[in-house]
Amino acid sequence: MSLWILAITTSLTCLPKHFRWLLRLIQKLKSKLFFACFILFLPINTMATDTHIVERAQADSLRSIQVIYNDRLCPLNTPASDFIVKLSGKHSFQGLTAEQIILSWISYPQVWNNIPIIKVKQDNIKKHLGTNGDYASFFDFFDENENYRFSSGQYPDIEEKLTLVLLQTRGSFFEWLPEGVQPLSKSKVKAELLYNDIPWNTLLFSSCFILAFIIFFLRLKNKVATKKTHYTILAAKLSLTLILSISLAIRWYISEHIPLSNTYETLQVIALTSLVLACFMHNQATAALIVAGATLLVAHISALDPQVSSLTPILQSPWLSSHVTTIMISYCLFAMLLVRPDRTMLIWAEVLLATGIILGAIWAKTAWGTGIGIPKKHGHSSLYSSTSIRSILAYYRGFAMKET
Repeated sequence: MSLWILAITTSLTCLPKHFRWLLRLIQKLKSKLFFACFILFLPINTMATDTHIVERAQADSLRSIQVIYNDRLCPLNTPASDFIVKLSGKHSFQGLTAEQIILSWISYPQVWNNIPIIKVKQDNIKKHLGTNGDYASFFDFFDENENYRFSSGQYPDIEEKLTLVLLQTRGSFFEWLPEGVQPLSKSKVKAELLYNDIPWNTLLFSSCFILAFIIFFLRLKNKVATKKTHYTILAAKLSLTLILSISLAIRWYISEHIPLSNTYETLQVIALTSLVLACFMHNQATAALIVAGATLLVAHISALDPQVSSLTPILQSPWLSSHVTTIMISYCLFAMLLVRPDRTMLIWAEVLLATGIILGAIWAKTAWGTGIGIPKKHGHSSLYSSTSIRSILAYYRGFAMKET
């Protein structure tokens, strides 16, 4: 821009005299033009400098690098996704990928601790913090005297997010893969990246509700009886069952254990059972699809960042798998009965529930009767258990002293 203005200015000196007034005008405005150009490009330069963002290409190149997170090996994409989703409720932030954010936070914690990225849902918290939007920074939760603005334990969800920031700033949220540790195979890394990239629940619960509505509408019009319609609907149900089965199979392959270790996985198994029943019980297809869609919707809402964690020995028993599977099938049948009552289905649901309770008793006897011990919490809860608001406050004060 400056070279262009210089070229125009010098060329005007060669114009006839009756154009010299234009030259004098431009010379008067020259400094103002340069200032306007500087202001125009200033926001871009400031954004790139002050926020200290790792370049997208560099972040993407480290996406598949292996780290130790949640007591297991995984690509960097997994802790990065969990981190940004837990803080902001989204899989990206202001156009930045999860890897860009977590790597930028590692490199420039003093900057990112001041960026409003923590999702705040309660209006009373927003009012107390004095924030205008739905997001607050780490330092917003501390006053000018470096005191925590709320009582310890008053808002556990907020303290969990602050603890997450503390762990990330300290470098203990995840661990870079040390030398001598056997890395994962490339196929497992690719499988986990694929699993993280596809919005399985969103795709499936919306499709289940849509298909249930279509079946209900066609039955009102008496058009389900035709063979073409019947096979089309069956193909759609089989496709949804296959997609959910693939997602669970990938999760099983990644974690190396049957996906029945937490609430999120259990909800998916219920949904899979409902879809299988929808394929074979045509009269109950609408009810089964509604149950599957509702279950997947709950899984989507309650666990936007599903975690794949390693299992303790007590959770690796085949009795536990059979117990949970049987119980979940019975729950699925009970849920379908709420939509469409059926005496035969009620009998099967009661039989399966009783069988599941018996299998659970056998599992409990096998687990606690052999000295394995009571299971301890794993995953993020194990990280949070050793960190309280006191340690967060101590960290904040130490960080503030370092800054001054």
